[in-house]
Amino acid sequence: MISEIIKIITTTQENTMSKKFAYKGKLFRKVYQLQKKLTRTKENPGHSEHKVRLREVRIRKLIHRIKEK
Repeated sequence: MISEIIKIITTTQENTMSKKFAYKGKLFRKVYQLQKKLTRTKENPGHSEHKVRLREVRIRKLIHRIKEK
């Protein structure tokens, strides 16, 4: 019994979710964050207007990376 507990504590257990899906989740969060920033820019004229094009391109690139995995 004690040996089993020590074994559980000392071994590193993997996530139940695969690394592929964890990576996709990270990309989805980035896309969502950029979408929020775009919405904020559209609602408040003058707020980071020069970054709109960069954010749109970044969103497209991230979506492409999500689809290819």
